[in-house]
Amino acid sequence: MQAVLDAAERGLIPGGQYDAVLIDEAHDFEPQWLALAAKMVNPDTKALMIVYDDAQAIYKGRKRPVWKQLGIEAAGRTTVLKVNYRNTAQILRFARKFAADVIGAPGVCAGDESAILMPEDGGREGVEPVVRQCVSHDGEAHAIAEWLLGRKAAGYQWGQMAVLYPRHYIGERFEKILAKSGIPVNVAKDHGNRIQTERDAVRFLSMHNAKGLEFPCVAIGGLGELKKAEDIEDDIRLTYVAITRATHEAFITYSNMSELVGRLVV
Repeated sequence: MQAVLDAAERGLIPGGQYDAVLIDEAHDFEPQWLALAAKMVNPDTKALMIVYDDAQAIYKGRKRPVWKQLGIEAAGRTTVLKVNYRNTAQILRFARKFAADVIGAPGVCAGDESAILMPEDGGREGVEPVVRQCVSHDGEAHAIAEWLLGRKAAGYQWGQMAVLYPRHYIGERFEKILAKSGIPVNVAKDHGNRIQTERDAVRFLSMHNAKGLEFPCVAIGGLGELKKAEDIEDDIRLTYVAITRATHEAFITYSNMSELVGRLVV
């Protein structure tokens, strides 16, 4: 998408030439990117669809768009999706409690196009996320390995599981211990930050790179390393996104206490 916008800005792609434009993950776009994309839509069709979720915005400095200022006719044309069908009610409630004061409380859109909304509930029931304290990063890795083996025994395929981590050095340590446990791992950073869907292996990627993806079973380790006070809001948003990658079950570990971890164990 960025390549298309760059080309349009240089005049290589004339404006108004596309009958329809769809922008997903629009909360990660700079406002000027959205304005430029809007100009690329055929004025006769006005078919511009923007999918935007402020709760999923994890990049510092991104400002929420004011549609009118960007030349986008949004009044009377917006739809708010209040039910989350990706996550179970238990996962969604857990993530909401952890991050509600940062990403906003539930509300309704009463003509306010810039309202921050939270899904009212998950679309189905499931099991509560598990949070476990360990004595070290190695202890976290062993706990995660045990959990993954349990999910496999419960009938899940390796490819339906993912392990997320906040720092690459933690991921590398986890990877070695999981390998010793006989768990096949597909490390995204070894393949241009892409997962190899043809392999039946546990998806192994950073919390940032997991954005936009989903897996039935998700383990998140090393959260105690997210402890810089000045970045707490960004880290809360990032952790919210990581937790909600799980569609069925979530397992969370830490070995260092921090302000962020304190939110998880309340």
